[in-house]
Amino acid sequence: MWYLTVHRWTGEQQASIAAALADDTLATHLSWMREQQRAGKVLIAGPAKGFELGLIVFGHLPEDAVHELCRGEPLVAAGHRDYEVIAWDVHHLLGIGEFELKPGS
Repeated sequence: MWYLTVHRWTGEQQASIAAALADDTLATHLSWMREQQRAGKVLIAGPAKGFELGLIVFGHLPEDAVHELCRGEPLVAAGHRDYEVIAWDVHHLLGIGEFELKPGS
């Protein structure tokens, strides 16, 4: 199972970003992201258009481990963001996967 996590600012977006820059949390977040990607935990990540959301895809981890990682993510830990975890049963990726219905489906 993969997990798509959606990270939202807890306050007004521009004020939250300014606070995360001022207290160095944004730089710490980027270091944390690099560390998690190198460890193979984060597969894909980045902001949505306009930075209103952050999206992170975690691969093949137990759901409780995903919550633990998200709670430790610097922007969440500092209170600048909250998060939602969506369990994602990925069936298709880059043209690979089942594209035919199986009998009885």
